[in-house]
Amino acid sequence: MPSSKDQQRAIDLFHKSGAETKSDFVRGRFLGESFKVITVDKSAVEYYRKLSNITALIQKIGILYNQTVKAINSYQSIKTAQIILQKSEQYPQQMIILEQQAIELTLDYQKR
Repeated sequence: MPSSKDQQRAIDLFHKSGAETKSDFVRGRFLGESFKVITVDKSAVEYYRKLSNITALIQKIGILYNQTVKAINSYQSIKTAQIILQKSEQYPQQMIILEQQAIELTLDYQKR
């Protein structure tokens, strides 16, 4: 290709195509094979990472809450059950805070 712009465009298409080698890319173009262009939205990657962390924390709290309820039901002592119940009161509050963070994160992402 005599034009440097055409050469650069071909190189860019090769990188976007996901082909392993340049010869595979050129062979595919000559034979008329279709190719995929894979693009990654870097702002979405950060959003999904943060949202995944929040979701994991919510699931962890849910598991702890279920274990607490099972422990309360299995113990015969009222005093032990009261202590466990007092400690478990924080779980719903933590879940609400995390859910609010997830909503704020989503709203911020949608504004972009």
